[in-house]
Amino acid sequence: MAISYFEHKGWKFDGVSEGGIRTSIAFPALDLMFDFGAVNPDKVHISQILLTHAHLDHSAGIPYYVSQRSLRGLSQPKIYVPVELEENMRKVLKLYSEMEDFDYGCHLEGVPHHKRVDLKPGFFFKALPSFHRVPSQGYTVFESKRKLKKEFVGLGQNEIRNLRESGQDPTEEIQAPIVSFSGDTKIEYLLENEEVRKSSILFLECTYYCEKRGVERAREWGHTHLDEIVAHADSFQNEAIVLIHPSKRYSYRELNEWFRKKIPDSLRDRTHLFIPTKPSV
Repeated sequence: MAISYFEHKGWKFDGVSEGGIRTSIAFPALDLMFDFGAVNPDKVHISQILLTHAHLDHSAGIPYYVSQRSLRGLSQPKIYVPVELEENMRKVLKLYSEMEDFDYGCHLEGVPHHKRVDLKPGFFFKALPSFHRVPSQGYTVFESKRKLKKEFVGLGQNEIRNLRESGQDPTEEIQAPIVSFSGDTKIEYLLENEEVRKSSILFLECTYYCEKRGVERAREWGHTHLDEIVAHADSFQNEAIVLIHPSKRYSYRELNEWFRKKIPDSLRDRTHLFIPTKPSV
């Protein structure tokens, strides 16, 4: 399996994303993976999965993952899914557990859109609507910090302590979207979610790159075309945009050629293809 890597401001990601084949991208710093369509034993130690939808190139590895963690005596993983998938995913895992004659332990939770779910102190995520052919959602991870309210800036430590002792909180929470992950979706995922547009890092599906599969065909199948990204270039406020899920009809060389040909200057320095750095074409 050829692994791709991406890093921005110290945040590191690795994994694979091939349209219709497999997608699973790890975010080790927060002990989570976006989707698990690839069966990768090296990532079984990561304890949280944020699943975007049930197509097998994004979800097929989940029974294996849960089974392996049980077999290795690891803690029960947390798997977050669209609410519409929770019941059926429980059935799938139950059937695999019965067929293996081995107990599966996991925390499976359907997450409504916009609900806040804590990851660890200082970090949480929200599920945001995506636009695919089946129930789906993307995820945005936020960093949360407390900051002194403007009206209290300049106060000394004793004055701040007195405020706390009187029951007042002189701070407020500052939420910064650091990573958004789209899964499979039409371009509306970007256009209709402010948190996505403002995320420092955006992993955005871009399945089709040329006219052989045009925008209309991409939208018919719930995907995004490079031409749509170009058309909406002014909407991206992200520091880094990582294009994932390219169709296997393109070689790595062709992806790079179409990218260089079409991507506008306003996006060129911020946009990256999530493909192996030294591909064999």
